[in-house]
Amino acid sequence: MRSRLFVMLASCFLPAGAFAADEPTTPSRAAADAGALDARFRDLEAMNRAILERLDRSERERKAADERYRSLEDRYDELRRQLDGEDEGPRGPKAEPEGEAATGLDPLPRSEAFKDSPSDRDESTGDQADESAGPRPWDELPLRALLNDEGFGLRSWDDEYQLRFRVLDQTDFKVFSPGNQVPAASGLYIPRVRVYFEGRLTKLFDYEVSIQRSVEGVWDLLDGNVDVNFSPRFRLKFGRTLVPYSYDWYDHLEQYFITPERSLFPLNFGLSRSAGLMAHGLLFDERLQYAVGGFDGHLSGVADENTTRDVVSYLNFKPFLKSEGMSLLRDLNVGVSGYIGNQVLPQQPLPMRTSLQSSENDEAAQRATSVFMVFNEDAYISGEHSALAAHLAWYAGGMSFEAEWQGSRDHYTRSGIPFRLFSVPVSGNHFTLAYFLTGEKVRDRSRVDPLRPFDPGRNSWGPGAIEPFARYSELSLGDEVFRAGLADRNLWTNGMGMTDVGFNWYLTSYLKLYFDWQRSYYDSPVQLNSELRSLTNDLFWIRGQLYY
Repeated sequence: MRSRLFVMLASCFLPAGAFAADEPTTPSRAAADAGALDARFRDLEAMNRAILERLDRSERERKAADERYRSLEDRYDELRRQLDGEDEGPRGPKAEPEGEAATGLDPLPRSEAFKDSPSDRDESTGDQADESAGPRPWDELPLRALLNDEGFGLRSWDDEYQLRFRVLDQTDFKVFSPGNQVPAASGLYIPRVRVYFEGRLTKLFDYEVSIQRSVEGVWDLLDGNVDVNFSPRFRLKFGRTLVPYSYDWYDHLEQYFITPERSLFPLNFGLSRSAGLMAHGLLFDERLQYAVGGFDGHLSGVADENTTRDVVSYLNFKPFLKSEGMSLLRDLNVGVSGYIGNQVLPQQPLPMRTSLQSSENDEAAQRATSVFMVFNEDAYISGEHSALAAHLAWYAGGMSFEAEWQGSRDHYTRSGIPFRLFSVPVSGNHFTLAYFLTGEKVRDRSRVDPLRPFDPGRNSWGPGAIEPFARYSELSLGDEVFRAGLADRNLWTNGMGMTDVGFNWYLTSYLKLYFDWQRSYYDSPVQLNSELRSLTNDLFWIRGQLYY
């Protein structure tokens, strides 16, 4: 038997032809073959020992993992008893039913529990809930606290219900030159303090409520809307929200600006926020963003004083978003936007400003900016208004480039001649360029995470992120504004250009400083005070921002 086994093993390990009948076996060759076979046996034994050691180690690790899972299970059950008000006490290992997972953990609450909750049904029908049934899964919802780049928040375990808190705080230090302008005055100003409450009520409904204190020092509603998320291709938002006109307004919020404020046209003729109903979404593999809706079209304040609705639309196209061979143009944006509406109840127009976004005209707003046109007291906006805009934006590496061309036509009237309307065309544009010197990359205007933040509290002494920028913008109103007696040609100008040159310093992901030199060039001399008229003026501007 042993000889047969030996022959079989030898036939497996010895090279082909080793037992050929026509080759006589010499003693030296037989010794060599026996030595090779012995070596192979030793290799097989070593391999078997290694396999057995691995199996033994795996078994030990599995047993250790089982112990950890059981420990977690015990801790989980203990926490459940504490939440349910049960008495604490020692407990032995829990027997696992057949087919249960190794952890033994109970499943987390499912969203169906909320949909099937009888509490709502009892309230609507008048039936009394059965209090003797004990705690129900929808009575107390386990929550998770979050502290990340989305702010501070709370979530249910199934992510069906969410609430997030965010804060934006901006403080300006402005130095005007000449320094004797009236009413503009150098000093500290608070253009925005905002508190955001955002979240989800099941995955179908997103909501947003935010309040703002602006430069005039009054807290008021900023946003209040519900967004019904049928699909990424079609969403329906209603309430007070950003109006989808102008890339400068609609694409990114103020905390992500390249320069401290918007360019001249959207600063003075943007639709800002309004109440309305809007459909929006992403089409063609997310290459096309669209938004269209009807809004109240008010110009100042929060209350809707207009009895008609403005129709507003917005398109933004990224032609190379999914093109692997065109990665440099991946975040190229081109698009158009526009609106048409009717101002039924006349409203007084706000002054034309250079460095402040405000829907009011109180003393604080007047002091925080230079103005280049103030309408006469008998001038009112009334009648039809419309606008178009085309934009181009490109983000590649550390570079951001944004450009937009705008045009609009508004109608005005005067209180002495209320039945006559004066049509005034308006045009404007801007070109903005920025680049990160410290290596950060951008794909849009959103949160920037410095590669080497400056945060001494955490012993981080990096330079932060440094982003120089330059912008040129201009605005022109038709000469009809003077010919119709809406403003005084001897005091104001109907055209100007403006440059902003400076840099942004992102200390951390949440702290940002703007340093801006803004220079205004007027087509005709502008009254800076009762005794001074000038073709230029300057603003040296530092803004500190916290957004979390």
